[in-house]
Amino acid sequence: MSNQQPRSSANSENLGAAAMGMPVFEDGHDLHPIIRRAALATSTKWVDALVTSAAANGRIELRAFATGETLVRWHHADLGEVLAAGTPVAVHELYSVLAVGDELLSVRAA
Repeated sequence: MSNQQPRSSANSENLGAAAMGMPVFEDGHDLHPIIRRAALATSTKWVDALVTSAAANGRIELRAFATGETLVRWHHADLGEVLAAGTPVAVHELYSVLAVGDELLSVRAA
């Protein structure tokens, strides 16, 4: 049995994939189909929230309904036009997914 380790070039391969228009399945980038299905199958892990701000650098600030806690997430694209202050969203705490209406986006905790 081999114990393969990640190659040092793994991150540069992802950068090359993005430059070639291929999906990059890392938090905050493209949402992997398996993560999409897993998030939809685990309904107890969603947290309802309101957008408080969305910056051009990808930073998204949310306020959780139930607790009032501030949640900060990041997405590689500027979502400012889509995520206006007051927009209702849901965040999946286990799989790092942001639901905006019917749209699911990969996000990273910031």
